[in-house]
Amino acid sequence: MRVAGSRRYGTVSFSFIYDKGFYMKRSNNRDWTLETLLVHGYEREREEGSGSRKGVPTVQPIYTSTTYLHYNAETLDRAFDTSLSGEKGETAFVYARQGNPNAFALETVMAQAEGGVGAIAFGSGMAAIHAALLAGGLVAGSKILAAKDLYGATTSLLRQAFVPLGVEVVTHDLYRRDVGDIIRAEQPDVVYVETLSNPLVKVIDLDVISAAAREVGAVSVVDSTFTTPFLVRPIEHGFDLVVHSATKYLGGHGDSTAGLVISAKRSLLDQLRNYAIILGAMLSPFDSHLIKRGLQTLTLRMERHCSNALRVAKFLQEHQAVAKVHYPGLPDHPHHELATTLLGEGRYGGLLSFELKEQ
Repeated sequence: MRVAGSRRYGTVSFSFIYDKGFYMKRSNNRDWTLETLLVHGYEREREEGSGSRKGVPTVQPIYTSTTYLHYNAETLDRAFDTSLSGEKGETAFVYARQGNPNAFALETVMAQAEGGVGAIAFGSGMAAIHAALLAGGLVAGSKILAAKDLYGATTSLLRQAFVPLGVEVVTHDLYRRDVGDIIRAEQPDVVYVETLSNPLVKVIDLDVISAAAREVGAVSVVDSTFTTPFLVRPIEHGFDLVVHSATKYLGGHGDSTAGLVISAKRSLLDQLRNYAIILGAMLSPFDSHLIKRGLQTLTLRMERHCSNALRVAKFLQEHQAVAKVHYPGLPDHPHHELATTLLGEGRYGGLLSFELKEQ
């Protein structure tokens, strides 16, 4: 006997399934807050053929298998097609290099958290950046406009991997007020920025940059590692691709290395998946599990990162040995007003730097 029904309380709806003594409640996560989504965002599917009396794990198991069996050749063919295409709602697994259930769960939660059409998990943040730039269309003869204040390894990737291929790499101070004019003058194929620069913690104007990029037909890519979806969701500000080094805030425990790219467009998502597969850059099941576990405490940790950083910044500002503090939460920071508008009052991130006076 199988009975199904539904109820709705406030902004959260629930569905109930009763099957021969088995009772399970499922929720509709469309209206969930970020805090709830990061904990419960992945809807686990009961494995076909597993009896309901065996129970459903509240934590997804770690799938270490490199290959997956299917009932017959026909279903195997369909599985190959869906594992390669990644059609929504038809995910299947065949070979570990093409994906695994743990990575898929992580991708699902992050796509929802960032408001994208999908996400792809990678073995590191640098692998994610590499794939994002390839998906963005960097080939011989193309041009990328990048912010000067980039993570050092990203600059090295552009110079050592893309310049020899014939890609023109142009860097500018993209934190200026006239950044839109710079983009229109350069006419790039890809625009690449970071939400917060390192180490001076400059704040990027996402809306102006994405609008100018669309105007010239460029793909916009942003590294949002230091902000996470807790502070800002760049896709809502018009960006095409959002990159994370999940090794940092998303994982949060210093025990796993990973990267993620979230896409606002299905066509870019398909390119990302293709590069992840052919380059062998997929994230392992165990690391996927660790990063997804870290997401469950992300909002709590980010709240404390923000409050602690502001207290440290104010302390350093009054210290007699400190010449200057770089933190957007301080009123004298050149981008304080933009940071307040973009990130929210009192939510300026956990990154800061300072300069010492000459001794």
